[in-house]
Amino acid sequence: MMRDPNIVAVDLTPVLPGGENGGAKVFVLELLRGLAAQAPQTRLVLLTRAETHDELAALDGPNVERRLVLGAVQPAPARPALWVRVAHRLARYLPGRIRALASRVGYRLMRHRRRAEAMSLLRDIGAELLFCPFTAPTYAEPGVPVVSVVHDLQYLSYPQFFEAADIGHRDQVFRAACNEATLLVAISDYARDSVIRQGALAPDRVRTIHHRLGKRLASAGGADESVPARLGLARGRYLVYPANFWKHKNHEMLLTAFGIAAHGGLPQDIRLVCTGAPGARRDFLAQAADAMGLGSRVVFPGYVPTGALGALLGNSAGMVFPSLYEGFGMPVIEAMAVGVAVACSNATSLPEIATGAALLFDPRIPGQIAAAMLALVNDPARRAALVAAGLERAAGFSDAGRMADEYRDAFRQAMEQASVRPGRGGAGA
Repeated sequence: MMRDPNIVAVDLTPVLPGGENGGAKVFVLELLRGLAAQAPQTRLVLLTRAETHDELAALDGPNVERRLVLGAVQPAPARPALWVRVAHRLARYLPGRIRALASRVGYRLMRHRRRAEAMSLLRDIGAELLFCPFTAPTYAEPGVPVVSVVHDLQYLSYPQFFEAADIGHRDQVFRAACNEATLLVAISDYARDSVIRQGALAPDRVRTIHHRLGKRLASAGGADESVPARLGLARGRYLVYPANFWKHKNHEMLLTAFGIAAHGGLPQDIRLVCTGAPGARRDFLAQAADAMGLGSRVVFPGYVPTGALGALLGNSAGMVFPSLYEGFGMPVIEAMAVGVAVACSNATSLPEIATGAALLFDPRIPGQIAAAMLALVNDPARRAALVAAGLERAAGFSDAGRMADEYRDAFRQAMEQASVRPGRGGAGA
């Protein structure tokens, strides 16, 4: 009979300060809280890095502890670390293929160094399983089952959005997980199919576990209902796109579509709000909006915290989500959960997640995006139907406890598979 592991080591060394990990960090922190509550008999040992070790103290509990394994003060810099820094600076002057090769070599050196520094870390902890929620099985050891989460394989679908060195690194991480993880978890069926195909894996080594965090915005305490007014927005007279300004988020096409809609029946007082942290991309898009004559109608409020985002979405006419690639698409569910009509791409995982509760459009065709925006604003009956369908759909993605139980089941499955096929899982598998 399958049982829960007594001790699980969780690799949180990829966690960066603030919001640099995007939605993956939100998911991981919520999952760990759920695992700690649902499996009090299992001890979770969080492997951390110096930059975020203290930040992760919020997870400490009777069965959760942190162990700093990366970035502790050293008496002198190690030669490999210095070499990697120098190589990184030189890489920008190399051709793309050589940069990718250098990145693969650098990843292997980094991983070798971390393993050498950690030595028998998992055995010392007494870990019965290594959980890698950011994919890379960096600290895998022979004989210890590994569960790795794969969030997406965007670098294979849209390599033009990545530097060659980044592609090389991401590919090394994915291939290492395929070779060494006992079980891989994908966050959607779309992602699972991609992992099986690109990794040439047996289907029983990859399972889907959806994100179930739909209540995150709806239940956020202290929702600031004054946010729209502070931004000069009237209730129900704006559309929202909550996304970082990464290229795959497709903001250029959204602005083009908004311009088409503005000349095709969109009321003059309707505005478009694009949240996301300031930076060069945001500045470029703001300049583009000005050049298109839309500057006064497009709002870039910067990063919006959880409570404020719930209020911003909840008072809008709808959310438009033209992303080219999503491994899951959590903002779609979050918007539905706060009672907002959604229009989103018909690409990658989004049709699977939205399933009948959103207007779908081809994100490469601005006329389709414009038509969806017009429907959200000008067709109240359709908007109301989308709100009702969205609330029902979001309910299926709102049980964080169920998500934790599904991961517990994945841990048990990995332990059972490792016992049946002991050559799979752990370093050197």
